[in-house]
Amino acid sequence: MRRVKKSVVVVTMMLFSMMLFSMMNVHAANKKLKVNKVYTTTKKIKGKTKKKYLVKVKIGKKIYKKKASSKGNFTIPIPKQKVDKKLTVKAYRKKNKKWRLYAKKTITVKKKTVKATTKSKYPGKEDAIDLEQVKKDLAIGKEIHKADLGIGKGKYYYSVNYGSCKGSARVGYVDDYIYVDTNGEFVTLKPLNGATLYYTVAGASEKPMTQLEEPTFDSEQLKPGQKVVFYCGDFNKNGRRGDLYLKVKAYKNGKLIAVSYDFHYMIRLISLH
Repeated sequence: MRRVKKSVVVVTMMLFSMMLFSMMNVHAANKKLKVNKVYTTTKKIKGKTKKKYLVKVKIGKKIYKKKASSKGNFTIPIPKQKVDKKLTVKAYRKKNKKWRLYAKKTITVKKKTVKATTKSKYPGKEDAIDLEQVKKDLAIGKEIHKADLGIGKGKYYYSVNYGSCKGSARVGYVDDYIYVDTNGEFVTLKPLNGATLYYTVAGASEKPMTQLEEPTFDSEQLKPGQKVVFYCGDFNKNGRRGDLYLKVKAYKNGKLIAVSYDFHYMIRLISLH
């Protein structure tokens, strides 16, 4: 009878030990320390643990630390790290006025992959221009400004009837292919980046922009390396220097890639090189 009781006691103790060990493992598994991914561009380590716990990150000889918020969130500023660098993040809880290790996690710094850029809403530099649409928009008679109207090369233009000048237009990457320089006395026109230019020109006192002929393959032509210079030394019937209306189309690889119908100060062609 005593042997049976003794056996029961031993079995009971074994079961209790197993339950206790299992509870300890469950407690360990439930430890809360979450760390967000760290990239080569990361300047702050973020994550979550228990509220008010202390979180430390050791990098080299320096330790970066921060207390978690009342919700357990933490953000620790760090210097940017190299790819594949391993960082150990440790969380501490306060017990008997001392910080004791609660949980730790090792993370590896990853290379930040560049997201695919969204396709530009603007056409490419050598995409063909829809001239029929441009003509329709010009015929509307009101100003239309679309796309990137920044100044300088590399900017896309879709601007028609601007500056209260009906018939004016700048369409495409105009400054990349059509060079126009004016100093108030001379105006120089030349093609850029392998474009071929066709143009028509007239003084403002002769006809309005809307009546100036469209450039065609039979119009005046400027091939790469050529230029034309206009002089504005003449005066109109009112004794004032007039504007020059200049319509230019730029072609490359058989495609119309830029249109410039603009007005400048000039009257007379003086040279063609």
